[in-house]
Amino acid sequence: MRVLHLNERLSARGGADRHLVAVLHRLQGRVETLLAVGRDDGSLPESERAVLGPWARVKGLDRAGLAPRGGEAARRRLAGLIADWRPDLIHVHNLMDPELLALAASGGPAVMTVQDHRAFCPGLGKLTPDGRPCAAPLGDHCLACFQEPDYGRRLLDLTRRRREALAGFGRLLALSAYMAGELEAVGLDRERITVLPPLVDGIAPRAVLGPARHHLLAGRLVERKGVRVALAAAAMLRQPLPLVVAGDGPLAEEVAAKARGSGGRVVMAGWRDRAGMQALLDQAASLWLPSLWAEPFGISGLEALARAVPVAAAAVGGVADWLEHGVSGLLVPPGDAEALAAAADRLAGPEGATLGAAGAAAVAAGYAESELMERLLAIYAGVVQTGRTATRKPSSAF
Repeated sequence: MRVLHLNERLSARGGADRHLVAVLHRLQGRVETLLAVGRDDGSLPESERAVLGPWARVKGLDRAGLAPRGGEAARRRLAGLIADWRPDLIHVHNLMDPELLALAASGGPAVMTVQDHRAFCPGLGKLTPDGRPCAAPLGDHCLACFQEPDYGRRLLDLTRRRREALAGFGRLLALSAYMAGELEAVGLDRERITVLPPLVDGIAPRAVLGPARHHLLAGRLVERKGVRVALAAAAMLRQPLPLVVAGDGPLAEEVAAKARGSGGRVVMAGWRDRAGMQALLDQAASLWLPSLWAEPFGISGLEALARAVPVAAAAVGGVADWLEHGVSGLLVPPGDAEALAAAADRLAGPEGATLGAAGAAAVAAGYAESELMERLLAIYAGVVQTGRTATRKPSSAF
C-alpha cells in the first residue's frame, strides 16, 4: 500500500508534529510512505529525520486558507504530486486550506487526523473572549468572539468551508472522545469518525524513581495554555518545590521576567528537545496542564504519566480520556490557580508517587503503540477497500 501523508510543516515543536513523526517511523517497512509538507522549521533532529521515510516540500501546503493569493498554485502542486505518485490512500494531518482539503479528499481514498479545533471553531479553540470554555456548536453566534466583524465573518466562512471539506473523507480520526463529539456536533457523520489517540513516542518508563526537585510546565507559552494561571499558582505553593517552565512562545519573556523576580519559585528552562524533556520529567513531582482552552488531547500529560509523573490538569477537552481524577493525577477547574497549587502540593507528597505509578500502568495497558498502529493499519485497509464512499453533506444550519 502506498500512503501519501500531508502536513503543514516538518517540525518537532508541537504534539501533533511529534505524533506524525512517530507514526511515519512505525509505518516504515509496513507500507510505502511519502510525506509532503509546506515548510520545514529546522527543529526536527537529523536522527528523527532519518526514520521518516521519503519526504518532500510542496510550497503552499501550510496555507491556512484565509488569504486567496497563491491558492491556485498550491492546488496545482498538490494535484501534480497526487497524479505523479498515485497513492492508494491519502492521510491528511494538519492541512487547513479548505480547497487543499477537498482536493486531498477527492484524490482517492482518504483519511484525516483532526488535530485541533480549526474545523469547527473559528476562534480561540472553544474558548470565549472572557476565558471561559465554550460549549456552543459552530454558528453565527461565533461572531461575538471577534472585535472586528468583517474578520470574524471571514473566519466563520473559512471554518464552515473546512467542515464541508471534511465531509469528503472516508474516515476522520479524532484524538479524543471530546473531539469526536465536536465533529459530530457540526453535522459530520458519526459513523465516519473514529477515536484514535496519539502515540506516546520516545518516553520510556523510569527504571528508578529519583527525588522530586520541581514541578514542570511544558509546551507552547500562550495564554490559552494557562501559563499565567501556572505562574500565579507557583506563588501559592506550600511545598518548597519550584515550577520549571519548559517551552517557548509569545509569553516567554513574561515568564522569564517572572522567574527573575520569583526568588527561585519559577525557573525558565526554555524549549527542550526530547532528551531534555525526559530529563526534566525524571526530576518532576508533577506535570501541570492548566489549559484554558479545550485541549484536543493533551499529549504532554500522557507522556508524563508514561514516566510515572502524576499530572495536575484543568478539566477541559480531551484530558478526561486519559486522566482519571484521584487515580493517575488530579483535575482542577480551568483558570483556578489556587486549586492548581493545592493539587500540586498533594502530588509533591506520598500521594504523588502512588498516582504516578498508577498512571504509568494505565498508559502501558491502554496506549500500547503496537495496538494503536494495528488499529491505524486496519483503518487504512478498510478505507482502501471501500474506496470513495458517498458522503453526507453537513447540515447547513451551521
